[in-house]
Amino acid sequence: MPGGRFPVRNRADLANAIRAVGRVQPPTEEARSKVRRFLIKRAKAIGASADIPDTWSADGSLKN
Repeated sequence: MPGGRFPVRNRADLANAIRAVGRVQPPTEEARSKVRRFLIKRAKAIGASADIPDTWSADGSLKN
């Protein structure tokens, strides 16, 4: 992400970033959705789309 937060260069970075989504500042759902969208995009770029949690929608929201 811009500013160097959540650097995702490989699958290990992706796993760490997925676990860190709950610590996003500001602690709003909008901010978390933005980070989830970024992580989904990075996962596709590194061929790790299968590592994205099933509870995440493509738009970054959480599935019910």
